[in-house]
Amino acid sequence: MNINHLTINNPIDLNKASRWLDVRGIDNSHQLSDQYEDICRKHEINKKWILMINPENQSLATLSKSTNVDTSKILKVNTNKTKIDIKNIEFALGNGNCAAVILCNPSLKDEELAQLNYFAEKGQTACIVLKNKQQLH
Repeated sequence: MNINHLTINNPIDLNKASRWLDVRGIDNSHQLSDQYEDICRKHEINKKWILMINPENQSLATLSKSTNVDTSKILKVNTNKTKIDIKNIEFALGNGNCAAVILCNPSLKDEELAQLNYFAEKGQTACIVLKNKQQLH
């Protein structure tokens, strides 16, 4: 199943019930840059990666200029040219090598969010879903 072709059905209820899954709405690129920096600072743990899936380049460039964040532990994956199966995200969450996995603008069903939450808890890895409202119509 390709993460770019999934649909979302009100993940807010799941978000309230979870400490491992965090779904956040973003209103503009400045707020997105702030969220990237805040997430990276909060989850900056020695020897653990922060995996960003489909980050927005402008906000990522702003993050790279920040002196508050060590960007050497950030892995960026774009699914524009490659397909990322949700099972790969579950694996990344479940094996515990990442401090956080950030999904930018995915379309996920409630069941898939619940699965991500399960694997995030299993691997004690934060899963943050950022939904950029300025791109949604």
